[in-house]
Amino acid sequence: MAKRASLTALENTKNTAPLPKLPRSQDDSPKSPLNFSSPASLFESLISPIKPNEFFSEYWEKKPLLIQRDDPVTSDFYSSLFKLSDLKRVAGKKVYYGKDVNLCKCRNGKKVVLPRHGRASYPHLLKDFGSGKATIQFHQPQRFNDDLWHIMEKLESFFGTLVGSNVYITPPDSQGLPAHYDDVEVFILQLEGEKRWKLYNPTVPLAREYAIETEDRIGTPTHEFTLKPGDFLYFPRGVIHHAKTPAGSSHSTHVTISTYQNNSWADYFQDVFPGILFDSANDNIELRRGIPRRLLMADASSVVDHLRTILLNLASRLETNKDIRSCGMIRDFMASRLPPFVNSSMSPAMNGNETTGKPVESPPKLDSIIKLQYQDHTAITVDHVPNISDSATELMVYVYHSLKNERETHMMGVSDDSRSVAGLRFPLSHRDALTLIWESNPVCVKDLPLENDSDKVNLAVSLWAEGLLMVFLPEA
Repeated sequence: MAKRASLTALENTKNTAPLPKLPRSQDDSPKSPLNFSSPASLFESLISPIKPNEFFSEYWEKKPLLIQRDDPVTSDFYSSLFKLSDLKRVAGKKVYYGKDVNLCKCRNGKKVVLPRHGRASYPHLLKDFGSGKATIQFHQPQRFNDDLWHIMEKLESFFGTLVGSNVYITPPDSQGLPAHYDDVEVFILQLEGEKRWKLYNPTVPLAREYAIETEDRIGTPTHEFTLKPGDFLYFPRGVIHHAKTPAGSSHSTHVTISTYQNNSWADYFQDVFPGILFDSANDNIELRRGIPRRLLMADASSVVDHLRTILLNLASRLETNKDIRSCGMIRDFMASRLPPFVNSSMSPAMNGNETTGKPVESPPKLDSIIKLQYQDHTAITVDHVPNISDSATELMVYVYHSLKNERETHMMGVSDDSRSVAGLRFPLSHRDALTLIWESNPVCVKDLPLENDSDKVNLAVSLWAEGLLMVFLPEA
């Protein structure tokens, strides 16, 4: 999961609104059975014929879901997402062992990663795959396949958290990984060949860490089945699983799409609690009193009752003050997620809800009509910003977005020093105006709830220069 990200300060001196990078043309792509019109539509078509309400009430975080399809359209589309033969094209783009691809085997119930280093070439990958019977694990293939980019970009918008993927290509009569469980929700699409799966009850339900389990702990399988091209499988965090390509068959290729890593109530509480405590300390003198002398060097159990009282008071405060600020998690998400998918046949006006007329390229004026675009790729939050001059703090409104994110580095473990979140910062007085833009249909700049016309125009121009607004001529 991504670590904390910093805000990039951006100058509002651009005279054109930037757009996300376009994917390459895929005119020969097979017909897609998926509905990309919205994040919700994409997810519904992905799990069809199961309806989302049934999925989240019956399966999500509860039990596996297997959907076996005898549908040539789906199997053809799935196979286009990634094939063994695609490695030749991908390897030509300079991929490296460890970073982009691993070679692994299951040996005596343990995972063995072959000691390969440097650049991975197609012939060498095929040699270890063929004569070495190694499984090829390719990391984050959405960097190289536009349809996977499109699927995962929509899923990140649907779930509101990061979504990653790995492709596993396994030779016949081979198993790449031992029985294990993951710390992510798993969606598997079978792309090529067949694979025999066994699932077991969790030893750690909704696990927060990856772990290998020994045969004496996993018991008997709860599910046994074979995935074929076009089939779909979901299972929750903690479900123990392993899979093997049958003998006498061709190789197997599947893509594992994963999400909800470090996205539990515990993670959310860890994110919002500092803000709750900070605000409460301003109002409650008891929280500002010093702790007992030498407490840090003593047994903390002596203050458990006092801590319980403090927590109860904080809970009571939430009944009247519901202004919760989630800052770290939203910064991580916006800094690390995929940029919007925009192909050559789409315009910004098509990447959202209905619009009013044709947008113009000039900056907004007081009588201009404006509308937010790429809403699924933006977020507003309120946070304290330190005032260096007097060491005080003040609340500011932050607007984060992912329009400038790089598809090529998505989920690739980019260091905190080289990753930043794009966005803008505004005075707290601008919150109502920003909320109106985010929640309403097209709105006239002059109708923004700000005191001065110059503030209204400056706000609109700042958002437009960041690529977040469409501008329309006022109605005649």
